[in-house]
Amino acid sequence: MTQTLTIRKKQWYSKDTFGLEVYAPGIDPQPGQFFQLRVGDGLDPFLNRPISVASYTGGKLLFITKVVGRGTDLLSQKHVGEKLMMLGPFGTAINVIRKKSLLIAGGIGVAPLYFLAQKLSKHGVFCTFLYGAKRPEDIILKGRIRKIAHRALFVAEYGSKKRMTAVQAVRGLETNAYEVAYACGPRPMLIELQQLRLPIPVYAFCEDFLGCGCGLCLGCAILYKGTYKRICTDGPVFELSGIDFNA
Repeated sequence: MTQTLTIRKKQWYSKDTFGLEVYAPGIDPQPGQFFQLRVGDGLDPFLNRPISVASYTGGKLLFITKVVGRGTDLLSQKHVGEKLMMLGPFGTAINVIRKKSLLIAGGIGVAPLYFLAQKLSKHGVFCTFLYGAKRPEDIILKGRIRKIAHRALFVAEYGSKKRMTAVQAVRGLETNAYEVAYACGPRPMLIELQQLRLPIPVYAFCEDFLGCGCGLCLGCAILYKGTYKRICTDGPVFELSGIDFNA
């Protein structure tokens, strides 16, 4: 489904991370899904940008992303009152498992996990939200996360007394106390997390891998349990243990 909607709210959460909110009633996005956002009026840039859902309540749809290239830079220049063309939702929604959950976010991977945490909270599921970033000032949504998670942990690699990555923080947790984990972050983080071989199933949001986001470019193919899958159509969420990062 394609919609052209008006940007109702824009917020900068840090120097390079921003959110755009539109009013989109009548849709029902679920954790694991994302939308294609058109960042320009012409054919340059040609491809849309796949952006995950950070929140959807009362018809208000929130996208949070980081400026990492020309496309997201153009998107960041949009203002309240301007139109935003979006297509979707795309991707395969996940079934929210009503079990004690550990959420592990790295960098902008916080956005889809924040949406998942809202769903878990709505169902009364106990969850710990662990969120790591490069620096303390890169950590966003801190207050909101604390409101919906039963336990919230924030770590930074630089600029704090105790320098730590999200995966290093996982090592200090009693992971046996949880029944399921969800993770979203850059590929190196997911690889390191896979190497921990946690005693619980871990579901990875592989959003760092997406290219066109609609199954055409084949740039997001990964080897999963011996078969190549397209992250944008078969995922983007897969059980972490089944991903072959060396393929």
